[in-house]
Amino acid sequence: MPKNSKFLSSDTTLAWLGQFDAADQLTAVDLLESMQLVSRDKFNDRLRELILARSRGDGLIGLYAERELNHRRGVPHRLFKESARKVKRAEGSGPQPVRPTKAYDPDVGSEGIVAQLISELCREFPEKFVSHPGPDNIRKRRVRRFMLVTDFIGSGNRAYRYIQAAWLVRSVRSWWSARKTVGMRFEVAAYAATESGQRRVQRHPSLPDVHIVRRCDTLSDYSMWQRGLKLRELCVRYDPLNHDRIESLGYGGTGALIAFAHGAPNNSPRILHTGGRGWIPLFPKRITSGTRETFASASELDDETIRSRLLDMRQTKLAVSPWLSNAKPYARRSLMVLAALSRPPRDSETISRRTGLTILDIEKALITAVAHYWIDDARRLTDQGHAELDNAKYEAPELEPLSEPPEILYYPKSLRAPSKVSS
Repeated sequence: MPKNSKFLSSDTTLAWLGQFDAADQLTAVDLLESMQLVSRDKFNDRLRELILARSRGDGLIGLYAERELNHRRGVPHRLFKESARKVKRAEGSGPQPVRPTKAYDPDVGSEGIVAQLISELCREFPEKFVSHPGPDNIRKRRVRRFMLVTDFIGSGNRAYRYIQAAWLVRSVRSWWSARKTVGMRFEVAAYAATESGQRRVQRHPSLPDVHIVRRCDTLSDYSMWQRGLKLRELCVRYDPLNHDRIESLGYGGTGALIAFAHGAPNNSPRILHTGGRGWIPLFPKRITSGTRETFASASELDDETIRSRLLDMRQTKLAVSPWLSNAKPYARRSLMVLAALSRPPRDSETISRRTGLTILDIEKALITAVAHYWIDDARRLTDQGHAELDNAKYEAPELEPLSEPPEILYYPKSLRAPSKVSS
């Protein structure tokens, strides 16, 4: 059974696949199998778990839903108002969580779902979080952490611009300069991020810490493999607009392989979400309503998904081992992480991309691996770690159960008179 099997067998997906020539349909199926499908519950639960895990420590956290901001000539407007006095001072309330930037386009994007999550966290943990605080509230409640929350970091441009809008405020830069004592530092929490997008955000002058649930695969990750070349060529050849070798892969040529129940990012290949020249997209206008019911069945720990991931890591013997079917979920996670650590690079984001596991799950597995001396301080496998992998590659011999001996009922074979007559 292939990955994302329920999604692949839906009527909407089959109709989309029918637009390809017969010789290209297997490559199109490979493209869809490579995608991460994120249900609404998985998105909400995992992003919430990430924010709570990263909230440990001192200081109140201001949560801000990432959205498009008004700008002029590419420069975003300041996030907070400043006084008209000679010495500028930030003042007033914070930004609205949801606000369309164009009067003719009132649609609300993923920021609506993120804003709802922020609202729930702030009501449940008022001593830890505050929603979209402005300068007055930041000073009054002593907010020490500015955390931008988003669903996806593709190119990284929108998250960068939002942080830059805050950075343009003089008071904010002053707070940041005192971040080690009484000031404020910047952070970003996202469900998924591409490697290039995360690097762009991290290069902002405020040096934000970027926390993600998992790494997002892109076509660029497979660019040096024959498989990747075939996927890219498919996206360019069937592009519904102009067959541009960069933009046909999505905004900025990202080629993001992910779709959420609330929509597909514009960084994904255009054949998925853009129509034209008779082409009917799988996610029209990036709306996933036709298939999102099948997203809930996608799991990072089902047998077929694990085997596919292990094959991608060239762990063939491990992928076919019957041990996988009998292992408990925590053991499967540990095994996949050990397999991913068998070759560099060994950072958590790369392990996430190889295994499909969340960063938090990987951190738990790493703690277990260190405790059992399976890895060293550089995350290289020790002899014990290699032994664990080797042991899982081979099925333990099954012993034939001993047959039960037949039950023999006693019965007398002869009768005789008693030697004495009892009185």
